[in-house]
Amino acid sequence: MNKEQLSSWYSILLSGLIFLHALLLFLLFWQDQVNLPWAFQLLGRFHPLILHLPIGLGVLLPFVHLLRRPLGEHTFYLSFRFVLYLTAIFAAIAALLGFFLSQESGFEPELIMFHQWAGLAVAWLYLLLLILFDRLLVTPSQAFVGSLVGVLLLSLAGHGGANITHGENYLTELWQPESERKAPTGESALFEGAIQPMLEKKCVSCHNDQKTKGQLNMSSIAKMLQGGKHGDLWKTGDVSKSLFLQRAHLPLEHKEHMPPKGKSQLTPDEILLLEAWVKEGASLDKKIKAYAPALQVSKLVASLFATPASIEIPKREYPFSAASESDLKAVNSPFCSVYPLSSDAPALQADFYVAKRFDIKTLEKLSKVADQVVGINVAKMPIKDENLPLLAQFPNLEKLNLNFTEITGANLKALISNKKLVSLSLSGTKISANQLQPLITQLPLLKEVFIWNTGIASEQIASWKKTFPKIRWEEGFVPTDEKLMINPPILVNENFFLGPQEKVVYKHTIQGTTIHYTLDKELEPDSLGTLVTAGPIDIPFFTVVKALATKPGWLASKVVKNTFYKYRFVPDSVYLTTQAEAKWQAKGASTLKDLIQGKRDTRGLANDTWIGFQQQDVDALFEFKQAKTVKGVTVSYLRKQDSNIFPPLEIEIWAGNSAKALKKLTSVKPEQPDENGGYSPQAINIPLPQGNFTHYRMLAKRIKRFPAYVKDKTNPAIIKLDEVLFY
Repeated sequence: MNKEQLSSWYSILLSGLIFLHALLLFLLFWQDQVNLPWAFQLLGRFHPLILHLPIGLGVLLPFVHLLRRPLGEHTFYLSFRFVLYLTAIFAAIAALLGFFLSQESGFEPELIMFHQWAGLAVAWLYLLLLILFDRLLVTPSQAFVGSLVGVLLLSLAGHGGANITHGENYLTELWQPESERKAPTGESALFEGAIQPMLEKKCVSCHNDQKTKGQLNMSSIAKMLQGGKHGDLWKTGDVSKSLFLQRAHLPLEHKEHMPPKGKSQLTPDEILLLEAWVKEGASLDKKIKAYAPALQVSKLVASLFATPASIEIPKREYPFSAASESDLKAVNSPFCSVYPLSSDAPALQADFYVAKRFDIKTLEKLSKVADQVVGINVAKMPIKDENLPLLAQFPNLEKLNLNFTEITGANLKALISNKKLVSLSLSGTKISANQLQPLITQLPLLKEVFIWNTGIASEQIASWKKTFPKIRWEEGFVPTDEKLMINPPILVNENFFLGPQEKVVYKHTIQGTTIHYTLDKELEPDSLGTLVTAGPIDIPFFTVVKALATKPGWLASKVVKNTFYKYRFVPDSVYLTTQAEAKWQAKGASTLKDLIQGKRDTRGLANDTWIGFQQQDVDALFEFKQAKTVKGVTVSYLRKQDSNIFPPLEIEIWAGNSAKALKKLTSVKPEQPDENGGYSPQAINIPLPQGNFTHYRMLAKRIKRFPAYVKDKTNPAIIKLDEVLFY
């Protein structure tokens, strides 16, 4: 190739680079309006691979300049120019692929924005440096300074990318001395000592404040409890329905396997530890030593942290032989698991599940392995006083969990025959001190008794502590002069669209708690002036319910706020007189009556929960086969002013017994936002005068004049609706 041909190729490359950089600028400025096909998003996955090329070439450039004298001026010029061309080309390609990748969901917008503009700055710097050097408009020394500036910009862009991928503490966590990373002991809480560090190591790099894959943030326990777009991370007590364990058990090649292929995977011991933690209630405070030996929690923690000396692992020898395989098979059932405490010990643990499926005959059948059973867990099962003599058949029983059963203590003396009993759990039962007293005096090996939430007076427990100092008494939280904040009420409802007979239900795990609430959006609930509920709350229409919990001796809880949509009638048919925009068709007219709440957009995925109108007002006709006396209509709409999505300017409701004979009943003007804002679902209740009609028409008009804070006034305002409810 001669000099002229080479120069021609360089000119073509330069023209292509200028076009590519202009395209990058356009895409960044208009990225909210960009909707990439699937193939482009696939190309974006190559960004982490390609970005190493401009980094390596950018670092090479200053070294080429340092070889200027050994190379000679002519060779230096050709070499520097060649490397500079390659750097500019791959910087632009990496930036373009990075833009494609950013269209996926789960990234923190502010970090993405910084990384995008830093990457664009890198690409433009090398393009400008190339043009100046190619036209001999800069000296070699000036080009050298430009290449050093390029290395600095590459570092900034790379740091931004690392924060997105690995989290802000990715570098600093390596500086933490090993001596500060303390291994957990038996006194450590299992979650804080082992579970949380495990999740931070294996999960947080993709689920953090900067990068929320699947809308899931695992950077703190509070954010973990919020779950992600697929629901809660775990279901307390149920391993099979816990999402993060489901994903961990999928084949490595499966696209939903977590952690993803290529990332550091959970080990078998880590999965076993997570399963044990979930199975035992996913407690944040329970100490390692408090877990049943059968779960081998101490052993698993010790193996994971390689500090077996820090945690005592009990080793026992038992004076009885192992049960036969046939007997073990006979006593196991879908709702009763009987298993060895360890692979080399004959001792058995029996755990019962699902109170509604409990059968007393299953407990009776344990007589086949009565000598080998050392632990029985019937917590929350419908065990009654008359069933307690069945437990006398287990001569080697050491641990018995009767928490939250139906026993009253009337037959508690039946347990006196269990002379080897070491641990007894009676929390949440109705036993009295007089019924428990004979038991603790006649069980010589008893070391721990769980009696919180039983009603036994603290004075009596204090007396027992003095009389039986070798027994550990677990009485739960004991109030002191220092007041603690009680946890908020728990919402029982799983659905936020409530039918005619459905009501709002809150509960609380602590007895004696009062739940206060308000249905007035202007008021906050308090312990004095607001309503009190001990049962379901009936709401008439779309309502925001705010609730808090109080209990004497505690600080009031934080307020929880839940939005509910109430309906009495669902139209038989819906017709749109005006057409929705092609890109916001959702499920057509049926979107307005499908009782599915609108969801946030996810890049690359169709959103069929919001129907949008931009060129026309919304004109919808709702038809009932039988006339309905409707008290009012709730219209649910979206506010997202930063994307020109505004509430309707005015909503008119018409009604009649024929689509051609409608009269206007009322009109309302929803409140318009006075400042810019992001995603915010809203709703308005529209009361109607009394009437009995088969046809209702809703006309929602778009705003025609934007507020001053709107930057893009070239396109019409958008109305997005997800539901029209009749109450």
